[in-house]
Amino acid sequence: MAENLADKIRDQETQAKKIIADAKVESANLLAFAHANAEESLKSTKQQCHREWRESVSEAEKAAEIEAEKIMAKGEAKALSYYEEKKGSVKEVAKWLVKEVMATYGS
Repeated sequence: MAENLADKIRDQETQAKKIIADAKVESANLLAFAHANAEESLKSTKQQCHREWRESVSEAEKAAEIEAEKIMAKGEAKALSYYEEKKGSVKEVAKWLVKEVMATYGS
């Protein structure tokens, strides 16, 4: 009976070692799977953030372009207005300049 009991104990120890070895393999597999999922999630999140950043930069560039066009149009209108305002006085200034030159240097 003692021999039979010792065999049973050895069998149980062998089964326990096998269970532990299987558990270690399974835990390593689960850890590898979790690691792979974490890396994939990180990669996906980085790609999404980069895509959102590119979209926000693109939108900002479009808004800046529209604002620049408005500023340019406003500047052109202001320049044209200034030109139209001063256009009439050019003849007077030219006449005055000719008089001054003629008075200084003669004809």
